[in-house]
Amino acid sequence: MYGTLSNGHILSGFDKDMRKLRKRVLKMGGMVRDQMERLQLALGHDSTEQARQVIEGDRPIDSQEVKVDSFIVSLLARRAPVGRDLRYVVATSRIVTELERLGDEMTQIARVLCQEPLPEAGCDGHSPRAEVQRLMGHLIVLLDTALRVYEEDDARQAEVMVADELPEQIDLRDRLKYLVECVFDNRQDVAEAVNFMLVLRSLDRGKRHIDNIAEHVIYLVTGEDVRHQ
Repeated sequence: MYGTLSNGHILSGFDKDMRKLRKRVLKMGGMVRDQMERLQLALGHDSTEQARQVIEGDRPIDSQEVKVDSFIVSLLARRAPVGRDLRYVVATSRIVTELERLGDEMTQIARVLCQEPLPEAGCDGHSPRAEVQRLMGHLIVLLDTALRVYEEDDARQAEVMVADELPEQIDLRDRLKYLVECVFDNRQDVAEAVNFMLVLRSLDRGKRHIDNIAEHVIYLVTGEDVRHQ
């Protein structure tokens, strides 16, 4: 759409604004991805310091959200887009919100790691830290996919994501369900079990935010609102 100018406007300034908007959203997505990678390192190295860096990194993401929102408001006021253009701006605004909330979930996991340890014993011989680190890798792959479908206006791939058909989605969903059941079934220290459950819930919500980005891309490209279907 605005990446290739296949449907360019008479007002070239509007196309330029839309490119700027996309670039700023992708920058925000990259910032959230960096947080996820830091968190993955913190899990692998049992590093409280790296977890604190994730917490501190939430503020720049919030600041970027404010900047993008301000740019959107300015764009609406100056250009008064209608039809497809308005739909693009609305969908992009929703994607910004999902990215900010995804960043919040990463911060929540980092706070848990800073406060209390995860259980030493896990399920199937895998430690909780190793489990979360592996699932975080799936989450990073899914975010990369969501950002790519946004950048390329790829509604077809977005539909695959919404259908929950990617291997990373299936493994993440099924493993989270299993681990939640495992935590309930195993008798262990209550505080550690609660912390592990908080992390699992944040991973689940993070997946949902990424899935929501795919839904917004479908709306952006086709005009079809597939939320709650």
